Amino acid sequence: MAVAAIWISIVLFSSGLGLSIVIRRVVEAHIDHDLLDHARELVDLVELDAAQRPIVTRHLSDPRFSPARSGMYWQVILQNGSSARSPSLQDDLFLSFTPDDGSSSNVTTLTNVEGPTGPLRMIRTVSEPSRLGQPLEVRIGADERLISDEMQHLNLTLVAMLGFMALAMVGTAYAQVVYGLRPLQRMGRAIVDVRSGKTTLLPEDLPGEIMPLVTELNGMITANLTMVDRARVLAGNFAHALKTPLAILDEEAARLRASGQEHHARALSEQCSRMALLINYQTARAKASGIANAGACSLLADVLRSVINTYSRFGPGHERRFDVEGPTDLVVACDTNDLTELIGNLLDNAAKWARDRVVISIQDLEGTVLITVEDDGPGIPVEHRSRVFDVGTRLDDTKPGTGLGLAIARDLISLYDGRLWIENSRMGGAALKLALKKKASLSSS
Repeated sequence: MAVAAIWISIVLFSSGLGLSIVIRRVVEAHIDHDLLDHARELVDLVELDAAQRPIVTRHLSDPRFSPARSGMYWQVILQNGSSARSPSLQDDLFLSFTPDDGSSSNVTTLTNVEGPTGPLRMIRTVSEPSRLGQPLEVRIGADERLISDEMQHLNLTLVAMLGFMALAMVGTAYAQVVYGLRPLQRMGRAIVDVRSGKTTLLPEDLPGEIMPLVTELNGMITANLTMVDRARVLAGNFAHALKTPLAILDEEAARLRASGQEHHARALSEQCSRMALLINYQTARAKASGIANAGACSLLADVLRSVINTYSRFGPGHERRFDVEGPTDLVVACDTNDLTELIGNLLDNAAKWARDRVVISIQDLEGTVLITVEDDGPGIPVEHRSRVFDVGTRLDDTKPGTGLGLAIARDLISLYDGRLWIENSRMGGAALKLALKKKASLSSS
């Protein structure tokens, strides 16, 4: 729009300048034509008095030659040197001009001279009327300021018209751009709907100019969804296929242990456990990856209610007290299953280490929901806070668990561009902080 406005301004300015020059030439030609007509009129009106001096029998048809210093002047000069002048020249003004040849006849000259009241556009003509019996020189002119005044009014009108035209053209260009981009805006909203999980594909009733792009995007979305589904199926099949060989190896380790080969049995059993751990981790991660890109939203209250009900009845959580602080009627940009897995892993970790109490606090920040799960347990030393997110890491082997919960939570949160970190709890234990994007409502997604 800026380039269009600049280009329209340049074109209209150039056009206006050209029009002003052409109009000035037309005005000058019109004045020259009028002056020449008045010169012929003077020749017809000039008579000689008894002293052989020129006199004009009546006023010219243009009244502007009468007021003093009006800018319109005439003067007639006979060969004998006697002359007559317009009332506008008064007695002390004179139209100066040096003729090329005072005796020549039928000579007409247009020139610019310094007049009585400024630059003057003057016509000089020499003729020899038969009734006078001698050559008669006529000098008649108009001030340049008369042309300038006329051009000033015309230029103001021209500027106003071109300015209005510029505004109309820029406004039309703006309306055309806005109207022309509406399909792209609709396409952008459709992409947001696809990312939020409201729809799966872009609409196909868009203008033909962008339909090739829509078709390619829909094809890419379909291919990605197919690829994700296939990857999830392959991951499940792969995990299932490996479980039988692992079970056989585990039985083999038990036979080795029974035969007294404890060292070999322990090594084989450890590797089987590690393989099972990695399979479970990658399977859970693949399942989450297939859901996260749908961009669905979850109501935090529903997820918290479900998770707390589960952990307060089973496992170590049934001996702990769970408290919730802050607003729970918030919507976060996370799939419900993934959010349940995230908060569940954090609550499971807190319940295992807490002595009596686990607190879940929610803060509504600008565009972000901060969820803090803290306990009154021993806490996590600073030097171990990065390690607890590694696959299979357990700080205390006496506590139940596989070492996968926080690792899976870390990978899940990365899929939603969130953050997960550890700080000290207000109650002396660990505080696991989870930051996710906030959504206005479930319907807006």
